[in-house]
Amino acid sequence: MASEEIQSSGYSAAALAERFGLALAGDGSARVSGACALTPGRKGGLAFADNPRRSALVAQSAASIIVLPSELAELAPSAALIAESPRLMFARIAALFERPSPVSGIAASAVVDPSAVIDPSASIGAQAVVGAHCHIGSHTVVGAGTVIGDDVTVGERCVLGARVSLLPGSRLGARVRIGAGAVIGERGFGLVPGPAGLEAVPQLGGVVIEDDVEIGANSTIDRGALDDTLLRSGVKIDNQVHIAHNCVIGSHTVIAGCTGIAGSCVIGERCMIGGGVGIADHVTIADGVVVTAASQVPKNIDSEGVYSSTFRAMPAHSWRKRLALFRSLDRIEARLKRVETTNGISGDPHE
Repeated sequence: MASEEIQSSGYSAAALAERFGLALAGDGSARVSGACALTPGRKGGLAFADNPRRSALVAQSAASIIVLPSELAELAPSAALIAESPRLMFARIAALFERPSPVSGIAASAVVDPSAVIDPSASIGAQAVVGAHCHIGSHTVVGAGTVIGDDVTVGERCVLGARVSLLPGSRLGARVRIGAGAVIGERGFGLVPGPAGLEAVPQLGGVVIEDDVEIGANSTIDRGALDDTLLRSGVKIDNQVHIAHNCVIGSHTVIAGCTGIAGSCVIGERCMIGGGVGIADHVTIADGVVVTAASQVPKNIDSEGVYSSTFRAMPAHSWRKRLALFRSLDRIEARLKRVETTNGISGDPHE
């Protein structure tokens, strides 16, 4: 069956079931033209439920089509698409409603160096700048005001938001998405003491971003000092993340907003780094590590697991009492040692 083109009438439940290989329950003629939350939902909206505990919300939802597991199918008021992974299938279907890509071509106000090679299917937005000897792949979208420096390579089907900066020598694979205001390839923060103060160390490497990487708005990724800073395939980075020079981020690792990773770190594959995490320089983190939000990582993590280093929020008076205790730990330890010595107790007071 030829796929339906989205119009004001949207997609039918029957068509979506066939397109995505899903079982259908309920009204196959129900149609959706966009996505919505499960509750309250809306007519013409697509929602999802991925947990039996949401059964009451499913029954009350006004959504026209709901993606859900088989045990909830009979509760859907209109149409249900049955999926083993409802959240994942919802994401795939909802992608049908994303805004279409801009028309291919180069905006009249864009500035493109004559030596740049731009695929005819690419779209270069208003006031964008493309430097010398750049290569822009097929169906790639370059947002308004984006600046692409000399000798930059951008693969096929990439999307660069407005005011992105790709500094000279950056190399992007296919299907890379970069949010507005991100800066890729800026000089790293390398300094060395000299007779007159700190002097900058030349940053001569680049940034290599492999296929299917996503980088959020206003994030910054510094180029390497000698070797390249490297983001492996499938890495997903949130908004306002900083990755310093010479870092290597392993495949399919996820990094949440406001995290800072200092220079020359190596982060393994399939890691999850929470928001506001600080990772010191030259730290290596093993594959499969989860670091919870706001943690500090001053040294290597050598094995898979979940790591934390912060206190949960508590009433201020309780925190002040604990802070006073922390400040007294040295005195308490010394007192404990005296008691152990007096009573003939041996052992490590930290055990």
